Amino acid sequence: MKQTDLRILEKISFPPDSAMGALSGVACLEDYLYLIGDDVRYLLKTSLKNKLTATTAFEKVPLFESSEQQALAILSKAEKPDFEALSCIIFNEQPHLLIMGSGSTEKRKQAVLYNPSNHQVMTLLDQMDYDYLQHCVALTGGADLNIEAVCSDNHHLYVFQRGNINHFHGVLVFDLAKIQAHKSLENTFIRSFNLTLHEINGSVSGISDAYFLVDQNLLIATAAVEQTLNTYDDGDVLGSFILLFSPDGQAISSHLIQSAEGKTLPIKVEGITWLESRSDGEVFLLVTDSDGGDSEVLKILLANSAFIKREV
Repeated sequence: MKQTDLRILEKISFPPDSAMGALSGVACLEDYLYLIGDDVRYLLKTSLKNKLTATTAFEKVPLFESSEQQALAILSKAEKPDFEALSCIIFNEQPHLLIMGSGSTEKRKQAVLYNPSNHQVMTLLDQMDYDYLQHCVALTGGADLNIEAVCSDNHHLYVFQRGNINHFHGVLVFDLAKIQAHKSLENTFIRSFNLTLHEINGSVSGISDAYFLVDQNLLIATAAVEQTLNTYDDGDVLGSFILLFSPDGQAISSHLIQSAEGKTLPIKVEGITWLESRSDGEVFLLVTDSDGGDSEVLKILLANSAFIKREV
């Protein structure tokens, strides 16, 4: 990749003992920035008009009745809902946020919709839907379920398996209108495809988030390389990629996240969202999961050249 294809414009770090210590998703909706961690029961919200800093005060948006009165505190690995995916979707003609659990344990089998216009939260996918995902070999390749990404083009819902254990990176596509009509997830299925991902030092990457860039009709995905043997435990992080795909999974370009000096950054990117267009490219926000260290929010520029199909 050309170093000019991807450039880090800004970086904000958050200490591991804060509620920002395990960021797993990011979304921009209207004039607000939303963040989610995999070990909390609420969204964190702040105005996009405010400059984001390590001391930014976030509003807490509860996703469960029990979390409404909870302090900004993290949950244990055994108790956390493991919300790994956060995405904007149009539901019943209104913008919503979809927050999706990984499904890797029974406590993590739930996906909820948050409507910012009335602050209502509803369950979109329940345990029965997750059981369908678990047994869908086109998604998992026979491995344990581990959802890390979800996104929408306003007509379809794309669900991504992490795929780093068995190197099977399945994606399922569903009819969003049928989901809105309360059909079971199985009865809204349209098609599936597999993604081809890159390695670092022989270790395969796994999908960690995705965003559908409607204006360019492209899937913008992130993939992290983590040396772990299962879907539950953390491992050493070697680096992360930003990947561009067509809506049917054909690779457009791949970009290893590096420093200005060209060194691979050992970060685990867990979330991505589009922020704005510039004359020289598209600006995205990324979030990283600390796994015990500082979490980060990165503002990056993908140059126009990144959107030209090439050998990857």
